[in-house]
Parts: sequence; structure tokens; C-alpha cells
Amino acid sequence: MKLNITAVFTAALIALDPAAFAQVSGGRIVTVDLNRVFNDYYKTASSTAKLKEQAETYNKEQDELLAQFRKLSDELAKLQEDQEKPEYTEEVRAQKRKLVKDKLDEIKGKEAEIQNYRRSHTDLLQQATQRMRTGIIKEIQEVIAKEARDLGYLYVLDKSGATLNGIPTVVYSQDALDITEDITKVLNKNAPKPSPEAPKTDKKEHEKK
Repeated sequence: MKLNITAVFTAALIALDPAAFAQVSGGRIVTVDLNRVFNDYYKTASSTAKLKEQAETYNKEQDELLAQFRKLSDELAKLQEDQEKPEYTEEVRAQKRKLVKDKLDEIKGKEAEIQNYRRSHTDLLQQATQRMRTGIIKEIQEVIAKEARDLGYLYVLDKSGATLNGIPTVVYSQDALDITEDITKVLNKNAPKPSPEAPKTDKKEHEKK
């Protein structure tokens, strides 16, 4: 059975006495809630909005394909109803049956197109989401590393994580040792300011003018 390195490391930290936990070789051990930092980072919200917009575009395009599929199905139903009319000669019926076969082939092609579109664009969206997450996490890690170097932190532990057994990686930590808000402030210091709302015009005053 493979050992969980995170669990072993956490157990080793618990074994330290309180003084050693707070101060080791001149450096402090601090904690951060990476999940909270990720969610509160302004780039996460803007990137998620872009991904949602892209997903909506894909859904609209897929809806158009589905509408085309339904139209073809309606056309097929009419052809099937029409092909065996008693007034038709055998030659005409043969022509009608060919039209039905061609329409069936067209429907199968459209069905395959929809499946391929759904599969490929689901993959594209997943890849874009992964790139977004990877890029943002890298930025967060770089900020944490700089803060740790500048302020002399020995270790920065993620208290939002859990081991494979579902046990928190950080069993206990003092709030004073949590740098979540500090990291979030650094990340959001260059966040764009929200656009000012347009002033509301009083309808009565407008009518007076």
C-alpha cells in the first residue's frame, strides 16, 4: 500500500511541540485556504464568466443542429406516409422509397454530426477550464511563494485540502497563522473597478422639461 505523503507530513507536524510549530529555524509555519483564495480571486470570476459565455455559444450551435435534425425527421415522416399511396404506380413507389432511403441517410449523417459536435466541444470546454484553473493556481502559488520569501515563512500549508481518506491535511491551526486574506488582498489589488451605474432620471422631472 502506498503511503500518503501529505498525511505523513501532517502527522509529523502534529508531533511538534507548540513552540516548534510556530517557529522553526527562524521561520514560521502558516496556513492558507487555497480553495477560498481561488474562489475570491477576481480573475476566477471573470474567467468563469467567459467560459460560461462560450458554453452558451456551444449550446446555441447545438440547438441549431438539433432543429435541423427535427426538420429532417418531419420530412422523413411525410415521405414515408406518401410512399405507399395506392394511386402510385410501382415505378413511382420505387422513386418514393429511394427518397425515403436518401432522407434516412441524411438523418444518420446529421445524428453523427451532432454527436461529434457534442463530444468535441465538450472536450474543448473541459480543456479551456483546465487551462484556466492551471493558470490561476500558478499565479496564486507565485504570490504565496513571494510572500513566504519576503516574510520569512518556512512552510505554507493548504488547509482546504484533504487526504485520500477524507481527513483534513491540517487538523488544527491558529487563526493568527492564517494568511488567506493577505494573499487574497495581494491578488486582488489590481482588480478592475466596477463600472459606475448610469444615474437614474426622474420620470416626472423629465416630463416637466
